[in-house]
Amino acid sequence: MQTLSTHRTFTILLATVVLMELAHGIELIALFPLYLSSTMREGADVIGVTLSTYLVADILTRTPAGWSADRFGRKPLLLLGVLFSALPLLLMPRVDSPTLFLALNAVNGVGAGCIWPAIYAAVADAYGRERYGLVLGIINMVMLGGIALGPIAGGFLLSRVTYSAAFLVCFAIAAFVFVLVVAMVREPRAARGTDLSRSDAPPWRTLAQQMNATLARLLVIGLLLTLAIGMMLPLISLFGRDVVRVSPDVFALMLIPPGIVTAALIVPAGHWADRRGRHTPLILGLILIAIPFAGAPLSINPIIVSAGATLAGVGYALLVPAWNALVMDWIPVSARGLFLGAVATAQGIGLAAGPSLGGALWARVGVYAPFQAAAAFLGLAILLTVWNARLDALDNASPGEHKMRGTK
Repeated sequence: MQTLSTHRTFTILLATVVLMELAHGIELIALFPLYLSSTMREGADVIGVTLSTYLVADILTRTPAGWSADRFGRKPLLLLGVLFSALPLLLMPRVDSPTLFLALNAVNGVGAGCIWPAIYAAVADAYGRERYGLVLGIINMVMLGGIALGPIAGGFLLSRVTYSAAFLVCFAIAAFVFVLVVAMVREPRAARGTDLSRSDAPPWRTLAQQMNATLARLLVIGLLLTLAIGMMLPLISLFGRDVVRVSPDVFALMLIPPGIVTAALIVPAGHWADRRGRHTPLILGLILIAIPFAGAPLSINPIIVSAGATLAGVGYALLVPAWNALVMDWIPVSARGLFLGAVATAQGIGLAAGPSLGGALWARVGVYAPFQAAAAFLGLAILLTVWNARLDALDNASPGEHKMRGTK
């Protein structure tokens, strides 16, 4: 039975996720591009570098941040991440140099890189493996809501207030989260006393020493998945305009059913992963995403395209909590934050490299080449997942069951 304090902490962490995703979405998608172009008179190249700077800082921070969460605790790292996300927003409207703006946005990215390992490790500390799928499904649903709300709220905000006021609104959101975490989050004592916290070993050595083959394959699966999805991010609107040949508003309507289906199914899918096992929803989800990618050249009928995107949404809802829970099952308890940081780094690399690869394939090979490449990456992920499932079945049939498991 989980205590009331545990559930309250989980609720505050969910609020942290949605509010920080909301703030970062407003900044990166709506505020920064318009501010750089209108006020600082910078071109699209500087805007692109600004986003890349944030992503690179985020990715490079995640693994050492996870190690810090093991050494110093989840709550201090979470507070540091929120602080690093908030303070640059006070200075950005006051700098005239794009170099300084980029540097401040790098600090913003470091803050984001600190937040996720701390939150995932805190949730893993509080809940046993029999509930990983459910709680991680809830976290991902809330995260998707925050990501979706960010650009919408940014457009609404910038149509009504000045750029300076928009920066202050984003700062106020982060400051509110900081106060909320200070006042409401209670960190389990065990999270501040892991074996790693008493070790002087560098994080990279700890990763190499405690990594097992199953977890390594899961990291590769996560990288392949985010690489496939990342390839589509800059091409969705182009696909609607140049291939399906519909107006932006019609294409937006076509994407509503996938969003609704994904949000509605991700929590029940996480519960299913807890009750019936991780491998089945993970394999099924990868297959459901791969089918519309592989079949993209077959039809440009808007109804069929929307149905394919909805099928991919079902697959995403099935696989994300199952994959996250499976990773949680295998990470070492003594280095939970470090390994979760490494997992987040692998995902970030896929999301950062995917758009460049997808854009290059679109421009140099053809409009369907990114879809075929994504389907190939997902096919490889399916093979690795089936391999893991077979090995796990053999382990469960042997007397030494769960010897390599990271959780108990």
